[in-house]
Amino acid sequence: MVSCTMINTVLFDVDGTLLDTTEYIYQAFEHSLQKHHKPLTREHIGTIMGKPLEECYQILTTKNDVSHLAQSHNDFQKENPHLSFPFIHTLTVLHTLKEKKYNIAAVTTRRKNTAIDTLKKANILPFLDYVVTIDDVDNPKPHPEPILKALDFLGVLPTEAIMVGDSPADVQAGKNAGTKTIGVTYGFHGEKIRDENPDFVIDDISNLMACL
Repeated sequence: MVSCTMINTVLFDVDGTLLDTTEYIYQAFEHSLQKHHKPLTREHIGTIMGKPLEECYQILTTKNDVSHLAQSHNDFQKENPHLSFPFIHTLTVLHTLKEKKYNIAAVTTRRKNTAIDTLKKANILPFLDYVVTIDDVDNPKPHPEPILKALDFLGVLPTEAIMVGDSPADVQAGKNAGTKTIGVTYGFHGEKIRDENPDFVIDDISNLMACL
């Protein structure tokens, strides 16, 4: 087993890792696709989860200009914040990490306005030392830039951090940045996260502490 004895920083993806945003995201896609393109199945939509929003719509519609779809998507989410909520053990784990003096940050491909809003409503934001959104970087995950930006702000080395996420982009970004990685199976990609060979795999966020 990979040793994580030097870890002092935990970086989290948001959707499908800290927050259960299944309906928050799927319903937004369904709303926008129905309105501006054509309905697609959740199985089809699920294949692109974890990518930047505009890229998702470009893949799903094969169109270059998808700004109207992305705007419709964001408008739906602003009107339906109740569809986003923390996983059952999220707040307990964050409280434990904070008690043990770990640095905690969120690294997401979501826009800052909706990301901060949902984190605040879920009572997660006070636990976070830093939040990196797609608006803060030139290169989103799986590029290492978002993770390195968080680590630079926190003043820690990649070898002192572990990246936790449910998508291939999360694990790849952690590896590209030089951190340890934890793949979660309870998010959007389920057991497929194992294909990315993260250092650890957990089925519930409550199992995270055993990896540190």
